[in-house]
Amino acid sequence: MPPAHKLRPYQPQDLGEMQRLYFQAIRLVCVRNYTPEQVEAWAPEKPDLERWRQKLAGEEVVIAELAGEIVGFCSWAATGFLDFLYVHHAHQRQGIASALYRAAESALRAKGLKRLHTEASLTAQPFFARQGFRIVKHQFVQIRGVELPNAVMEKLLV
Repeated sequence: MPPAHKLRPYQPQDLGEMQRLYFQAIRLVCVRNYTPEQVEAWAPEKPDLERWRQKLAGEEVVIAELAGEIVGFCSWAATGFLDFLYVHHAHQRQGIASALYRAAESALRAKGLKRLHTEASLTAQPFFARQGFRIVKHQFVQIRGVELPNAVMEKLLV
């Protein structure tokens, strides 16, 4: 059994490590479902860290940490939109995404939200389905001039 991770709030100094985790997760995990061109558009070599700072400033973010290393993170908006949910490529299938998701759902339930929604990649759709989400519609999003398929998914909280 893998050692236990802990959840903690995001700190601005986490940004670089989070961005590297995001880059590697897309380049090493999501590559199974997307073309090299799509992966390059989604996770370019040179990230726009200022855009990340601005985006995360308007969201709640929780970090999963193991032995001082960030192994996952999740962010969400007060509207119930789950934005980022990524787990380190070497720590997949260890319950980290589930723990991060539960933290988000719990926080949003506490605010009285009745609906969660996300735009899930092909890679993430099975995970969200296991959490009780359903596909509302399939779509293509444009990232740096490249179309990537994903799905709008929702979960009604009862």
